[in-house]
Amino acid sequence: MTRNLSRLGQPVFIFSLIILVLNDWLLKSIFHNFITGKLSDFTGLFAFPFFWSVLFPKRIKEIHLGTLLFFIFWKSPLSETFVHFIGASRIVDFSDNMALISIFISFQILKKESYVLKLHPFFLQLIVLLSCFSFIATTQKREPCTSIECEFSTLSLSNETNQKIIVQIDFTYSEKEIAFYKKQQILQRINNVRKILEERHERKTSPGFQPSDSIEIVKMINENWSNRKKISLINPLVLNVHESKSVAIPLWQFDSLVGFPENFKISVLDTTKKIIKTYNKKAFFEKINQNSSVKLNEFSRDDQLDLTFGEVKKPFVLSDCYGKWESKTTGTFSKIEFNSKYFSNDKTGDVFDCEYQSDTILVYTPEKVHIGIMKKTKDDVLVISWSTEKTLTYKKSSKPRTLGNQ
Repeated sequence: MTRNLSRLGQPVFIFSLIILVLNDWLLKSIFHNFITGKLSDFTGLFAFPFFWSVLFPKRIKEIHLGTLLFFIFWKSPLSETFVHFIGASRIVDFSDNMALISIFISFQILKKESYVLKLHPFFLQLIVLLSCFSFIATTQKREPCTSIECEFSTLSLSNETNQKIIVQIDFTYSEKEIAFYKKQQILQRINNVRKILEERHERKTSPGFQPSDSIEIVKMINENWSNRKKISLINPLVLNVHESKSVAIPLWQFDSLVGFPENFKISVLDTTKKIIKTYNKKAFFEKINQNSSVKLNEFSRDDQLDLTFGEVKKPFVLSDCYGKWESKTTGTFSKIEFNSKYFSNDKTGDVFDCEYQSDTILVYTPEKVHIGIMKKTKDDVLVISWSTEKTLTYKKSSKPRTLGNQ
């Protein structure tokens, strides 16, 4: 048995197990964001099939295939009844399926005799216990949050600018707004409760709606607004470059009658307290809806609203640059076409060999090697800084290709 367990000394498995435990029992409680959620999926989907495959080496394919199918089911709405039945906890998010790559990596490592650490049998048995504990703990329901922040939505802020910024959020309701929303909520709540209790009264399971019920409803809504006022006082946030932070905002997920304050404002300042950008209610929703298929408004009740300052830079993809390009500026390579192997000077019709090093293209002509640094700014715009020419800005050509699609 100990001989079989020796493969649990695989460094990638041990690292995944440690990250899985730390993430589920420490990082999630501190940060509770997109990254911690995905970290559990990636590490868990590697560690789980790897562990059971070591214990049952003749069932490696079945274990990995079963893990894949079960995870897809687990992360779909079809598993709702099953999740409640076993008292577990999970969030339906189809983007989690990207973590299925971890199952493939586990399978590939097990197929070959990879390096393992020589561990004492005691430590191997400890790894077995820790593995079983982590797999069970991952799906357990956590203790309910008791702070008032847990009742409300969160606003996630990300800094994708090139400098450190300070973010100030004004989410304060005026007394006039509070009185208006309170009245709406009380009337709606009383009508809903009255309807429910009257139906029960007809079935003789309830005494019906009582005056004391109205008092309790008013008391509950007043208490809720007292909590809102505490949440409304949001301290300024300092965000370093590429840093994200979340704050609670006083919007309860069940009170869709309540919108943003009329004077809602987010101010973005530099480190000298100079205002860079200001978002009012309209500008805020225009920004968060830019790249979203589901358009949100102030009465939407998503658990989290995401606002990014600056633009997230897309990774450079070389194949996106293949094709014909034309520059208005005259030069040796003002009209070009290239693919993965060949480069054509469309002005002369000459075709040359070329190769790439990341975002750099090397064109081998009989006279010299032309070196170009490429930057794709838009779908139809390409910028190349040539070593033998000035920087040229190209637009996608509508002419048919001659080099093929290699």
